[in-house]
Amino acid sequence: MPFPLKADRRGPGKPRWGGWLAGLLLVALVAAWAGAGFAGPWRGTGRAPGRWVFRDDLGQRVLLPAPPRRVACSGRDLCDLVQALLGDAAVTVLPPGAEEQALRPGLADLVLLPEVTRRPGLAGRLRARGWPAATLRWRDVTQLPDATLRLAAWLNRVDRGRELAATYARRLAGVEAAVAAIPPAQRPPVLVLAWDRPPVWAGAGSPAAILVERAGGRLVTGGAAENAARWPAGPAGRLAGGRARWGAGDAAGAGPAGGDGGRGAARPSGGHARPGAVWLAGSLGGRAAAWLAGEEAWRAASWPAGTRVVTSLLTPAVPPGGPEAATALYLPPAQLLGAGPEALQGLERLAAWLHPGRTGDAGEPLRMVPLPVAP
Repeated sequence: MPFPLKADRRGPGKPRWGGWLAGLLLVALVAAWAGAGFAGPWRGTGRAPGRWVFRDDLGQRVLLPAPPRRVACSGRDLCDLVQALLGDAAVTVLPPGAEEQALRPGLADLVLLPEVTRRPGLAGRLRARGWPAATLRWRDVTQLPDATLRLAAWLNRVDRGRELAATYARRLAGVEAAVAAIPPAQRPPVLVLAWDRPPVWAGAGSPAAILVERAGGRLVTGGAAENAARWPAGPAGRLAGGRARWGAGDAAGAGPAGGDGGRGAARPSGGHARPGAVWLAGSLGGRAAAWLAGEEAWRAASWPAGTRVVTSLLTPAVPPGGPEAATALYLPPAQLLGAGPEALQGLERLAAWLHPGRTGDAGEPLRMVPLPVAP
């Protein structure tokens, strides 16, 4: 309807342009104000309808009043990727297993979670409490560029996402080109040791197995694929009272504590931190069948001559029955066991170790650690 600014004196039949123009101007102002990200007094109260909408990798619809500027996240791989997109200042890293306790009003506009968390159903509980939560899912370093593009779209950082994804894809292609001409028979056998007491090592299909294959190696399991106890599914690796439960029985010593992406460490009975074992339970979860475990299967394993060992442990000590290697390449957990930006660096370093001269600079000097046999 018209909104005349003054009395209309033009008589009947005359167009009332002033009123119509004023009405259109008012509508335009309201639309511009609403499109500015709901900067009104309801921002953050949950009373405004969502203006930024997307679906996460689990199909959950996420509604926000505007593109998120502050993000809380859990898991090393995911948080590294979020920080690469938004910068460290805009990201709050939540402690794995205590995400709900760490969240405070006003802390973040969006909570991002990995596919597997220490506490099952975490995303649903957070949404029930009013926190917008989204899950990003990717399984190994080869899927990192695509995961980057998806996350960048959720965060309204499309240009930055394309830049990062292109960089990641270029680095992956560089390693692939460097090792492509190596025949399978000339690819060295590689054992990935994630934990030592009891031993836990990579099987086919694990992120570490993909890393080895992309680096020009040949993953070996000692023939234990059918005999080794599988890593138990569950967010905490079923740790209880300092003993790791492997399904067939308890093994002395603490197993991987998992879930914090290398930021903490599992502690064996002696109380000393063991960097490298903290990844598994939180990272593997439903993918646990790709990892092998158990001292009995380890002792019965058969390893090819010349098997090389790469580990995320700084001071490993394996039971008898392992490969004859006296030393192992050390890679931090995020580089060896993960699937984020750090795993891309791990891929480049592993390729440089397996095939020196074929790839570029490995960055930091490669670190070798002793691999003694425990009594």
